[in-house]
Amino acid sequence: MEGVNVSTHPEIPGEPIQTRTALLEKATATIQGFGPVNKIHQHLCAFHFYGHDMTRQVEAHHFCGHLNEEFRQCLIYDRPDDDGRLIGLEYIVSEQLFLTLPDEEKKFWHSHEFEVKSGVLFMPGVPGPIQRQDLEKVAKTYGKVIHFWQVDKGDNLPLGIPQVMMALTRDGQLYETLAKGNTGICLVHCYTRLGGIRNLV
Repeated sequence: MEGVNVSTHPEIPGEPIQTRTALLEKATATIQGFGPVNKIHQHLCAFHFYGHDMTRQVEAHHFCGHLNEEFRQCLIYDRPDDDGRLIGLEYIVSEQLFLTLPDEEKKFWHSHEFEVKSGVLFMPGVPGPIQRQDLEKVAKTYGKVIHFWQVDKGDNLPLGIPQVMMALTRDGQLYETLAKGNTGICLVHCYTRLGGIRNLV
């Protein structure tokens, strides 16, 4: 049965940012460095489902940076614009590193092979030949995802216990109702270009 939960963008309680706060942010941004954030170099779009409940699926925009050739880390937002909510994190490792993990740990990780080959994991706006160069590597990696904000429930703050998330592994798992309710980026890709993207890897 197709899930009824659709990714939402809840309104956050609180007063709008004041001019004084905005000026302070501009000053500190000029003075301070943001090394870890500045290492972010790519935007990956995909879908996640809750490890304990596959009927709950959410759109996930990953902003990632490499620490080395075998490890990258990503900040995950519910949408890609400047109003996106930071809802989780993903650590991505090579297959070589994944195989070194204890068996008990491996169950918290997922392969990216199906996501890449099916077209549900991709780089918005990046030409195919450029995507292909990195997605060939991503297809052979594994990810561990933790979401802190259950936006699919409509929570307007990050509530409850952090959730381990999983990824799609076969055709027919992605709910069309979810895709139709998203920001449009994943929808356009997954439903109008899927056949072409399958050939990337």
